[in-house]
Amino acid sequence: MPLVQLTAAAESAGERIDLYLAQADLGLSRSFVKKLLGEKRVTVDGMAVKASHRLEGGEQIEIDKPEEKRIEFAAENIPLDIRYEDDFLAVINKPAGLVTHPAPGHETGTLANALLYHFTDLSSGYAKGYPGLVHRLDNNTSGLLVVAKSDLMHRKLGEQLEARTLKREYQAVIWGKMQPREGTIDVAIGRSRADRRVMTSGSPIAREAITHYETMEEFVFTSLLRVNLETGRTHQIRAHLKETGHPVFGDPEYGGRAPGRLTGIEARHRAFAKELLEGVDHQLLHAARLSFVHPETEETLDFESELPEDFGRTLTLLRQYQ
Repeated sequence: MPLVQLTAAAESAGERIDLYLAQADLGLSRSFVKKLLGEKRVTVDGMAVKASHRLEGGEQIEIDKPEEKRIEFAAENIPLDIRYEDDFLAVINKPAGLVTHPAPGHETGTLANALLYHFTDLSSGYAKGYPGLVHRLDNNTSGLLVVAKSDLMHRKLGEQLEARTLKREYQAVIWGKMQPREGTIDVAIGRSRADRRVMTSGSPIAREAITHYETMEEFVFTSLLRVNLETGRTHQIRAHLKETGHPVFGDPEYGGRAPGRLTGIEARHRAFAKELLEGVDHQLLHAARLSFVHPETEETLDFESELPEDFGRTLTLLRQYQ
């Protein structure tokens, strides 16, 4: 295992070691540093310390950093919708149906394969081994995400993600109407014991998850929401909306296609709903806006993505059906 050695700078006196190491250009996020500290893989002058340890300056720090697990995969010439690019980062508009990174059952044809082909420089993806990927979108969720071209950019963007200053805004069509029309869903979620592919509030390892929503339009039996993430758990929006009883329209894993959704509405509405479902094969959830501070230029960047064709077509039909 690689051993990282460094001397604490004199000006670090009084600083917490977890914050110091996360900012030391080692390609380590603060959460990963805390993990290493918890596993007693970090010593100061030969002694294991806690994350809250305060430095005096001048100490010898050693980090027993484990080898990162990596998935071997190749560059593939898959078209990308690149909305912005400079020497440090890029912003990609991902279509629904494109898996973000290789995983069992999806070893090829992913966004990560495409990134390797289109960009010469990418971060190693220190946390997971996925090049460039600061954050992810579900397979069948479309929209914007940022890609880092170096480990330093990855770490700094990751810090914004952790500090909740990297803002992500989504639009979603849901079943029913939210009450109240705008608000916050604060429900901890984790992987289901019954099915590890889905997230639920009933998980024994549920973690804090906070989602803000606002109703943009209401239709006969559905609504269009604007959704903002405060935290970024796996499937957070989809799981949270299911928890409220208003799953994302068309979502196959979280009750968005269930026949039970059609009960309690008039027969003519049920027929129309079935027709709409036949026209979409995934959840109508789109990452429509992304904003963050460029780590190099310190400029605030704000990007917007138009709704995909099937999403827009469904909205048009819903508006016409009033």
